Amino acid sequence: MGKLNVSQFGVMSVLYQQYSLEYCLDSLAANGFHYVDFWGGASHYCAFDTPLSERRKRVREIRKMMDDRGLEMSVFTAEQICLYPINVASSNPYVRRNSLDIVKRYLEDTKEFGAEYYFAQMGYSLFDEDREEAYKRSIDALCRMTEYAGDIGVKMVMEQLQPYECNLCYDKKTLKRLIDAVNSPYLTACVDCVAAAAAGETPQDYYDTFGTINHVHIADGTPTGHMVPGDGTNPLNDYLKIFAEKGYQGSVTLEINNQMYFDNPDRAVQRAARWLRENPYVESEDK
Repeated sequence: MGKLNVSQFGVMSVLYQQYSLEYCLDSLAANGFHYVDFWGGASHYCAFDTPLSERRKRVREIRKMMDDRGLEMSVFTAEQICLYPINVASSNPYVRRNSLDIVKRYLEDTKEFGAEYYFAQMGYSLFDEDREEAYKRSIDALCRMTEYAGDIGVKMVMEQLQPYECNLCYDKKTLKRLIDAVNSPYLTACVDCVAAAAAGETPQDYYDTFGTINHVHIADGTPTGHMVPGDGTNPLNDYLKIFAEKGYQGSVTLEINNQMYFDNPDRAVQRAARWLRENPYVESEDK
């Protein structure tokens, strides 16, 4: 039976949003992780807490902080959906233009960070707007993003979200619609196992739809909630078995993102690390 390797797994730093970045990185390293899925949000790093004149310096500081702890950035996941005023599919031309400018800077940051991927977002439509027009704006923005990503040599992945997060991309069909419309090697599929469960889908459905998966988000839930493995009811072992049988070699993000853990993220990550060590579909790093 094929297995995933524990070295493929990382943690999204969004879990530590109420702690310093230093605390976050120390915790991840102490718990045996090598990959960080770096959440671009305040107060760790984002377009809204770092002046443009200090951006390059801050990015290099963050990369050194990771290097010093033996950590690598698998993905730069900048906050873009609803929480922050970034929406590349907005019907407001100013918001859309400003959002694209921010994303271009984030793509440059991704290259400077040395991350494998930038985590693209498709934007969203207001629920009482014309959704087809929003799809057109989203596809136009994604095409502009992939063109710039190609110019500077940065790859992007994109996932489906949950319906309350985004009404443009919420299952395998809507994700495929966008990726196919853009038709660029610089934009490929990530599967979010929580959002898939919410849509009644499995990782196998995404392999059947896309053929190749380049990044994975996994967490527990009921089916939603982005919980520590074991705290929900999602069939996580079934998911890992699928990835193992497919010979998946890419990175996997433990996306633990629930307020119940925000006061003690280290404890949550300790439990997640123990779950990985004990999982029958995950082998130790020295295998």
